[in-house]
Amino acid sequence: MPRIAIISIMLEVNSFSPVTKEEDFRNSCYLVGDEILEEAAKAAPILAREIKPFIQAMNESGAWTPVPTVCTYYEPWGPIEEGFFKRYLAEVRSMLENEGPLDGIYICNHGAMAATHDEDPDGELYEMVRQVVGPDIPIVVTVDLHANISERMMDNADIIISYKTNPHIDQPERAVEAAHILRRMLAGEQFSKSLLRLPITPPSVRLLTGSQGTYADAIREARKAEQENDGLVSVSVVGSFSFADLSKCGMTIIAYGQEEAANDITKKLARDIWEKRDDFRVELTSIDEAIEKAVAAGRSGGAKKICLADVADNPGGGGCGNTTGILLPLIESGAENVCFGLFSDPDVAAEAHERGVGAVFEAVFNRKPAYEFTQTFAREVEVLHLSNGLVAGRRGCRAGRTMKLGLSAALKMGGITLLVISRRMQMYDPALIEEFALDIASFSTVALKSRGHFRAGFDIFFDDDEILEVDAPGLTTPVLTRFDWKALPRPCYPIDEDTTWDPLLK
Repeated sequence: MPRIAIISIMLEVNSFSPVTKEEDFRNSCYLVGDEILEEAAKAAPILAREIKPFIQAMNESGAWTPVPTVCTYYEPWGPIEEGFFKRYLAEVRSMLENEGPLDGIYICNHGAMAATHDEDPDGELYEMVRQVVGPDIPIVVTVDLHANISERMMDNADIIISYKTNPHIDQPERAVEAAHILRRMLAGEQFSKSLLRLPITPPSVRLLTGSQGTYADAIREARKAEQENDGLVSVSVVGSFSFADLSKCGMTIIAYGQEEAANDITKKLARDIWEKRDDFRVELTSIDEAIEKAVAAGRSGGAKKICLADVADNPGGGGCGNTTGILLPLIESGAENVCFGLFSDPDVAAEAHERGVGAVFEAVFNRKPAYEFTQTFAREVEVLHLSNGLVAGRRGCRAGRTMKLGLSAALKMGGITLLVISRRMQMYDPALIEEFALDIASFSTVALKSRGHFRAGFDIFFDDDEILEVDAPGLTTPVLTRFDWKALPRPCYPIDEDTTWDPLLK
């Protein structure tokens, strides 16, 4: 009966955000040993979404013994602090060494980490595991579509599988795929690998897969190749995460299977993407136009509705969740029938809980503006609803997974209903509004802090042409020329529009 270790650390790093510390992980999700199996058995666990379906797929495909180590998670933020990461590695290493002989490893991680001591902690993790188990034990990894793939990661993992949907709704499918490939490797199969990195660091808003576009086309072509070519086992088009600002950033094609087939598909996909690279330019709606449309929607008596996406302050990409670039203009415009969330302000949320539902008080927001683009302001608010912030996702990226917002409140502020939370979280799911006893369909404007994952949850409320990506300030603006890059490989498109690359030489 094969003994399979399960390892998980999930963190997408924005190098322009504050350092991520141990307390951040422990306050979010930090489970050890059998705690992981107990949590995975729940209907809506707080674990990374891949863990439960991986366990289920292994159960369904034969006898095995799970060896859970450490699973931890935190919302995207700054580089992971060295001391904590070293302690995490040591804890996992100790468990791997003490659990006796292992037959396989499943690593579930984001793939876009950076650390205060090293730009490739993902590779450091894989390398440590490889050192412990030796060269012959299969290591299968699932990563986010926005991973930054290094040669170190490739060298130490047998298979790296990335998500194929953006918004990310296919984590369960990728986990099942990982389990099935691991079973094949346990039966003796081995696969060649191929990697090709392009000089493209695309804005995340141009990596959606639900509609037409260069990236979506490449994902579809990769899937077709997997299905039609028996020489291919797995093909991933990894979009990269530019805000990590690392030398390993860049769109990457990785393929596994027979050597010739794997090399051929990476080259083909890379060439097709390069030829259509103009699609990675970004166009946003100005704040003035967005506010004008929100005012008009509020006056339309229900005839118009819009969704304003604050893509520049996306906590799902390292945003602080409390910028005011859209909120204050909305307030000052007198816009009516607006729902705005999620706004991170633990002090205001705590005060709302102290005062109770129905209370009216002057709330001071961003009392200690610790991050760039935040602004202190005060407004009279009425407490409409309170929540302890434990919300089970029902649609899209967080379906079947519990989200932890901390103490939270719905506050009425003129024509705006503001959803205030204590722990940064992007607006993934309609449940994050419905938690406050609010009817989403009743609002003329929904303004939310998210880059694009909300689309998988809110597609039942807004068509694509009703969604405006707003050009506001923030740590996750898709206008990449606004950043002072330190390590990003240059030249790279679209930051450097004159970037050249000869696919015939690859």
